[in-house]
Amino acid sequence: MKKLWKRALALAVSSTLLSAALTGCTTTAATETGSSAEKTEQAAAETTAQTAAETTEQAATETAAGTSNSVLNVAISSDPSSFDPAISLGGDLMYIFGVTEESLTRFGDDQKIVDGLADTIEHNEDYTQWTFHLRESGWSNGDPVTADDWVYGITRLLDGSTEVAYPDFNYEIKNARAIFTGEADPSELGVTAIDEKTVQFDLEYPVPYFEKLLTHCQHFGINRSFVESIGGDANYGTSAETTLSNGPYYVDSWETDNIVVLKKNPYYWNKDNIAIEQINVYVIPDESTQVNMFLNGELDIVDFSAQRLATIEKAGFEVSSYNNGRSAYLLYNVANEYLSNKYIRQAISTAIDRESLVAGVLKNGSTVADGFVPVSLSGADSTFRDLVGSTLTYTYNVDEAKKLLQKGLDELGISASDVHFTIMAKNTDEFTAVAGALQQILQENLGIKVEIETLDSTSLSTKRKSYDYDAYLASWGADFDDATNFLGSYEHDADANPALYISEEFNKVYKAAVYTADQTERIKGLGEAEKILLEDQAITPLYYTAQYYAVSDRVKGVIRRAVVPYLDTYFAVIEE
Repeated sequence: MKKLWKRALALAVSSTLLSAALTGCTTTAATETGSSAEKTEQAAAETTAQTAAETTEQAATETAAGTSNSVLNVAISSDPSSFDPAISLGGDLMYIFGVTEESLTRFGDDQKIVDGLADTIEHNEDYTQWTFHLRESGWSNGDPVTADDWVYGITRLLDGSTEVAYPDFNYEIKNARAIFTGEADPSELGVTAIDEKTVQFDLEYPVPYFEKLLTHCQHFGINRSFVESIGGDANYGTSAETTLSNGPYYVDSWETDNIVVLKKNPYYWNKDNIAIEQINVYVIPDESTQVNMFLNGELDIVDFSAQRLATIEKAGFEVSSYNNGRSAYLLYNVANEYLSNKYIRQAISTAIDRESLVAGVLKNGSTVADGFVPVSLSGADSTFRDLVGSTLTYTYNVDEAKKLLQKGLDELGISASDVHFTIMAKNTDEFTAVAGALQQILQENLGIKVEIETLDSTSLSTKRKSYDYDAYLASWGADFDDATNFLGSYEHDADANPALYISEEFNKVYKAAVYTADQTERIKGLGEAEKILLEDQAITPLYYTAQYYAVSDRVKGVIRRAVVPYLDTYFAVIEE
């Protein structure tokens, strides 16, 4: 099949040169970021892989210019490794999950939770038991959605039957941790099918935000009989034919590193209110190619960096920016001989001019971090940051940074010239530029030696997982709308890897907050835990990221939010 997006490569170079001329020398980049109702189950089963590929090629050719009022064209930067929500995470794939899968709850046309596949939700007084009553809705093969889909879908994440990315996302469920570690039998999991249309969750502790957790793919339901019919968990999600959807769209075809074609699920409960019949999701790693396809009418939505802002605006498109719920920060290997010292970490934070970093390097609407949890995440009645306020005390002050450094040097019995470490970063324009700026800032303000190592995503992930780094320029986005998604990653016990930050005080305060049912008190407690984390400078927050994007004039109702899925086209319509 011809890779349609490659037609734009010839234009990418000229566009990049024009963009550079319009915006100057600063280099930045984007933040890391059905068929008709008459199609029958039998016809779907008889469709061969060859026919599906031919259909995809024809659809890609006919709709690339964006002329059909029933087809939306979007792009992601990397090919899905699988459509199994147990093992596949990342912002790009979350868009596809957002339109092909639906949990018991989902997001409305803002960042508020609405009913999803459950139309009635109940919980007890202390939020330790939640009950969901399911709608009449169907999987894309016609099977009804049932309570057992959640019993099976969550059990398979914990019982060793499949790989799993983040099992701890389910640890609020009774016995989930014990099952994953082999200390309890899977039958003891606190997920119960009361009847075919009622699923009950019993939790380890009060979780007032549980309905928010359910929007994440680690809490999706999975059709047990379908997985068994394709030979088991190892095969699930490896192709369009081995993928099943219970959301508004299903995966009709998937050509690796090229295109995923999504079509309306004729069995979805709200299908009559889904306006767009088909979504072409192109796999386009290069941002300049995405921008040129957007300018040529081949894509309907594009994210882009500051260096391409003038080009988009000159073409007459309205540009928007949104806070995408991410924090950029330095993560330290505390086993490093220099970075193990708290005062040296505090000195690094105090030496960084975050205002200049945001205004002079990023130029994309990102804002200076005054804590770790980003500005857009919910608190009690407002946002977490509104309730907690700033928790970062080690802000820009070169004189103070030098004093803190000297305290660390004295403890270690060394001089500033002895201190050297490497900042590992992803090889995007943004992180390359930010890492370079940090290198210059720290060397000039502290007199220490800092080197930069930029890596592709795969290499970076390998080194991060093996703790093979000194400092890591990281970015974490909101998987669900609660501060625990950020702070929970730092609750480590004494058995954790020596590279990780371990604090009994943090653990105590964090756990006390998590076990608090009162939402306001819980958020305040989490704020105290964040203060401990940043007093120790286990991480050095840098900025809350923002993202430029544009939408073609023919598309309305596109939603951008600070929690995955960051892009939501559930409410989108096409107006020719």
